[in-house]
Amino acid sequence: MRAVITCLALVGSQLVLAQPAIYKEEVLTIPQGAVVDGAETNYFENIQLQMNDQGNFVLIAADPRALVAVDSVEAMVMESLPVQVSVAVSGNKSVPCVDLLTPSVTYADNSFVVTLAESALGPAESCIAVIEPFETSVALDVEGLQAGTYQVSVNGVKTEFTLQVDN
Repeated sequence: MRAVITCLALVGSQLVLAQPAIYKEEVLTIPQGAVVDGAETNYFENIQLQMNDQGNFVLIAADPRALVAVDSVEAMVMESLPVQVSVAVSGNKSVPCVDLLTPSVTYADNSFVVTLAESALGPAESCIAVIEPFETSVALDVEGLQAGTYQVSVNGVKTEFTLQVDN
């Protein structure tokens, strides 16, 4: 299992900067992160890791976030040099009063895994219980990849794209 921290992402048409991790008083606080374990992904906010006597970090707190329901995923390869690839994603948030969180993107073995989650409602916040459609675009870092076919999974919904030339 490995944790992935996304620092910069494109959400919709806005550039979103994630807050940096902070290490203070032997506690590392990471604002957002995803755990990718094979095909299973989970998203967390307010992750706190404490250093133990052996110098290892131990998880002491994390707030899980719900993944959004993804209906469709389409990879778009831009004809530019270097080649750029983004993924258009559409689906539904659980309620209209939540926002999409910064996406997590991991890459291994010719496969990208994108994790999209939604914010939580505050304790005193209420919202009408209807799903709300969303559309967003997530940039993939394909610089340095060789020509070939690559898979992309966004919350379990898969697509693929082909790079015609080395990038």
